[in-house]
Amino acid sequence: MHLEARSPTDRGARSVFLAAVRANDPVCRDHYRLILALAGFPSAQPGQFVQILCADPEGPPWAGGAFTRRPFSIGGLRRTGNDCELDIIYRVIGPGTKWLAGLRPGVQVSVLGPLGRPFELPADRPVAYLVGGGVGLPPMIWLAEVAAAVGRQVVAFCGARSADSLPLRPRGRQDAVPLSPTEPTLCMEEFAQWGVPAVVCTDDGTLGRRGRVPEVFTSYLASHADEAAQAVVYTCGPEPMLRLVARSCELLGIPCQVCLERTMACGMGTCQSCVVRIRDASDAQGWRYQLCCTDGPVFDSRAVVWQDEKWGT
Repeated sequence: MHLEARSPTDRGARSVFLAAVRANDPVCRDHYRLILALAGFPSAQPGQFVQILCADPEGPPWAGGAFTRRPFSIGGLRRTGNDCELDIIYRVIGPGTKWLAGLRPGVQVSVLGPLGRPFELPADRPVAYLVGGGVGLPPMIWLAEVAAAVGRQVVAFCGARSADSLPLRPRGRQDAVPLSPTEPTLCMEEFAQWGVPAVVCTDDGTLGRRGRVPEVFTSYLASHADEAAQAVVYTCGPEPMLRLVARSCELLGIPCQVCLERTMACGMGTCQSCVVRIRDASDAQGWRYQLCCTDGPVFDSRAVVWQDEKWGT
């Protein structure tokens, strides 16, 4: 068993920035949309992330917040000259994100980025299916914008446990969103603004179709075989969800790129804490470790050895 890590310089320019909070508003239960304004942010692409110091950048590390930086997918990026705005959608789950939720406009935070490997848009696949669950939706939002801008036919599949845990804005009144849509509609503002239709599902049926997003997505593939044959699937969310989406794609021969989540202390390959098992026929064990922060977080789904998958036994 061995671990291979790429040099952080393989990913291009990155730096530490002091960013000003432009907005920090709740979007649903326990979820917030943070808009950060900063200057000189390097070129970045969907799938990449930033590491935010969830503590006062001018204060001692023990004075509240979290001691280490926390990773967050970039959910959107806008530029005006040298100035930039970053969108971060996060869920409050611990001391770091609890500290973030208390930030007010004008406060400064320390941001490291952009980091990681982005999604790829192959020219020979004109259809892009975006499958996101919960806090896995932010990179899908930005990817929808970029993919639509280069002429891809984009469909988004959005899942959550319930309506009040979906970090998206229904277009119009919430009760106007179709309860059981059989086809994608322009029902979610974050995707509709780019002309991207979406299928929404919740585990309890309180919004959109009742069911989990892998099941709804697999059903869509079965009824849209000709379209799916030209597609690439991009997915981010809980790992059991990713594995089910990846399995459906593998059975149909559809390329699938998964954006994985790991605990990351540094985000640059130094701490070696965010390992992912990757298939490698040349290794005696049939797999090797790579790092989520520098070799990922986006991986070819066929290369991933899933955490609950038996291997070598």
